[in-house]
Amino acid sequence: MDDRFDQLAKSVAGAVSRRETLLRLGRGLGLGVLAALGLGAKKEKELSCGQCCSIACRNLDVPPRGPEMGECIRACHETGIAVGPTGETSPVCLDACL
Repeated sequence: MDDRFDQLAKSVAGAVSRRETLLRLGRGLGLGVLAALGLGAKKEKELSCGQCCSIACRNLDVPPRGPEMGECIRACHETGIAVGPTGETSPVCLDACL
């Protein structure tokens, strides 16, 4: 058993120089710090109330540039719920508007 461990230790020790070992250790620690701080992650962009309402009303097939679109966006700004011309609703903007 000791013989196998000695062979493994010799093969690992001989393959990498001290300088390379320190560089790898430093890179690993640096990446660990960045991961802990969350600097590598991109944050999702939050939509404003107006952007959210405009997208929600378009998804409800409200005719663009018409009075229906204006009414849908106005109602969405007030309540956070987009209401389409056929009465269908989309409450996706509650967090953005209220």
